[in-house]
Amino acid sequence: MDKNKSYDIVNDLLKFVLCELKEKNMSISHFRIQKAIFKIKMELGQDHPLFEYLPFYWYEHGPFSNVVSKQFRELKNNNCIPYSLHTVFLDDESFIEFSQGNNLIDEYPVINSISDRIFADPNLFFNKFDEDIYLDYAPFHFMHPFKYVLYETTRDDDLSSSLVPDNYLNVFYDCLSDLPYDNLLGDFSVSFSRLFSRLELINDENQFLNNWAYIIPPVQLSWLTFARWVRIYNHDTFYNEDVGSWKNELENHIKILNSAVDKFEDKTENIFNNSSYAPDYDSFEDKMLNATFGNYLKD
Repeated sequence: MDKNKSYDIVNDLLKFVLCELKEKNMSISHFRIQKAIFKIKMELGQDHPLFEYLPFYWYEHGPFSNVVSKQFRELKNNNCIPYSLHTVFLDDESFIEFSQGNNLIDEYPVINSISDRIFADPNLFFNKFDEDIYLDYAPFHFMHPFKYVLYETTRDDDLSSSLVPDNYLNVFYDCLSDLPYDNLLGDFSVSFSRLFSRLELINDENQFLNNWAYIIPPVQLSWLTFARWVRIYNHDTFYNEDVGSWKNELENHIKILNSAVDKFEDKTENIFNNSSYAPDYDSFEDKMLNATFGNYLKD
């Protein structure tokens, strides 16, 4: 395919989206802009001539496009977008320039009606919009509970404070049961299964919540490792040349996950040998959270 054409099309579509947001006085994160463009692509449908030129792959936080990200950075570097960490808003001068005409929208006016529906969605400003993307388009149905129950509970104090271990383990079991069979995923499945088995044993000893700080790293690593597999499994042809390096990255992450499960098993072994067991959170967080995450999970 013509990759330069992809960049041109994404550039025009991104400018259109930014103008629409500016006109409606709406400001959202650049991550959600990615998902809005993905939703435009999906609503256009596979038979639409633009479909293959809007390249995405599934990754840690849903559909992601390096092309959208690159074009976005160029606009930011050209001072078209006064950028903050959480929101994006087109500056006035760029809005006037980009609004003068857009050949892509002139040729495919259906994009206008699709974008109107997306920007009228009240969930656009909330995580519900992201969750709906998973529910509607994720390659596997269990990816939604994997991310939004198993993974996000480890990142959100409000979710973890209301955690019911039995319910959490039920979701974990469903995700484990639904893992697809794939040679690249075999070693991951073994580590994920080991993690589940140890979590069950801990729960049987009524020590699940007491060991939550120990549980967080291997659970987070599980999702981040799976995301590196799903990127290989579900990507547009634009990224075929990247698959080799993605496989190497996946292999490295599986090793990291396996090591994290080893450490988790070691750290929780005393639960079964000592009735007065109490976890050493400070030592664990220093070694596991800082060392493992700090050194290995940088993109």
